[in-house]
Amino acid sequence: MSLINKDFRLNQHKNQQRGYLRIRWALLAITFAGITAVIASTNSGHNKAEEITTNTLPTFETAKLTLDKLSEDLKESRARNSFALSLPQLQAQQKLLDDANNRITNQSPRQWREFQVKSGDSLAHLFKRAKIKPQQLDELMKSGKAVKTLRRIFPKDIIRVLSGTNGILQALRYDIDHKSYLMVERTSGVLVAKTYNHQIETRQAHASGVINSSLFLAAQEAGISQNIIMELANIFGWDIDFALDIRKGDNFTVLYEELFRNGEKISDGNILAAEFTNNRKIYRAVRYTNPQTNRSEYFTPDGKSMRKAFLRTPVNFTRISSRFTTSRYHPVLHKFRSHKGVDYAAKRGTPIHSAGDGKIIFKGRKGGYGRVMIVQHGTKYTTLYAHLKTYNRKLRIGSKVKQGQTIAYVGSSGLATGPHLHYEFRVNGVHRNPLTVKLPISSPVPKRYMTDFELTTSPVFAQLDLVTRAQQIALVDTTTTQ
Repeated sequence: MSLINKDFRLNQHKNQQRGYLRIRWALLAITFAGITAVIASTNSGHNKAEEITTNTLPTFETAKLTLDKLSEDLKESRARNSFALSLPQLQAQQKLLDDANNRITNQSPRQWREFQVKSGDSLAHLFKRAKIKPQQLDELMKSGKAVKTLRRIFPKDIIRVLSGTNGILQALRYDIDHKSYLMVERTSGVLVAKTYNHQIETRQAHASGVINSSLFLAAQEAGISQNIIMELANIFGWDIDFALDIRKGDNFTVLYEELFRNGEKISDGNILAAEFTNNRKIYRAVRYTNPQTNRSEYFTPDGKSMRKAFLRTPVNFTRISSRFTTSRYHPVLHKFRSHKGVDYAAKRGTPIHSAGDGKIIFKGRKGGYGRVMIVQHGTKYTTLYAHLKTYNRKLRIGSKVKQGQTIAYVGSSGLATGPHLHYEFRVNGVHRNPLTVKLPISSPVPKRYMTDFELTTSPVFAQLDLVTRAQQIALVDTTTTQ
């Protein structure tokens, strides 16, 4: 019997020794992991690392899991052999476990490293600077459709990476724009890419200004960004020529959105409503979204579109004699050259109509085009009419024309083999095919939505009235003071 008890105590002692050895080995592994993390942390500091609190490195996670397993094993061992363990032995085991747990908990967190894209940079260059294995780039580009945005990175873009000391990419973050960002994370050993939206807060703002010398200086004094003033010019550009029609004393008021992220303004949003007084004539516009199409446009208070439509064809013709092409054999010059317009064959003297509301900015001869007239429509569009016979005698440079108004007559001036109209359509100075270009829509608010339009825009116009009235009072006070 004494021999059996002796063997039983011997086995207990061996089990206890194994438990102590396992804990000591775990402590040694954890200590080594801690030293490695400190070295990695020091090296990452030289790469302008941006520290962000995240999960601990996988090495620590593995150690933690190992320690938890040891803890469970020792609990079971205590339950089986508690009568054979003395109080000092139990306390010694618990102290070893507590020390190991503290070592894991107090380790430094993982670190995001931030890299700014330089001129001529590629992801391969960034990975080399980040000391990430080249093979990881191939895995990254296969991590999902969302990662395609990394194929076009630009100088000054910021890319943040998270990687272990073994050169394995754990995560990557890239701000696509102020509204969304790309996040690539290693999940179950595989990189997965997803696009997320930032939490954007929209606030309303307003500003007013009086023009003394130029619109842009007035906008600058009013604290309005260049983007907002350009959008304001686009809205009213169909009715006002901001290059020639502006007068001293003209004024404007604009209600617009500002976008904030984490309490910091990141950009301006849409113009909600605006008023512009030009040469004592008042123009007003409001943004309205069609409930059916979800398309937003600017309208007058009575629901008419601020954008003016275009005629697809400015002349009654018999046939199209030459189409828009980048390679066309010129019948007079006898060589191939681009033809950036459409030729409409028509009888000499056929009336030519303005494709849309606008203003004449050129009238005269222009090389091989012969007699030419150019009409500007708003701030983005121009139309050109060439090989003319004569012009409408009432029209001069600066004259405003209406859509469908006769501006000239078909002829064959310049390098032309017969009477026809050469017609060009340009968007921001770039030639577009008049037969296929998507023309701006100018339909008014549909009758079935007029009630919704009035209910939606009335509060906006009321707010615009308040701001405008405050501006007028301020102007009177300023004049009185002076």
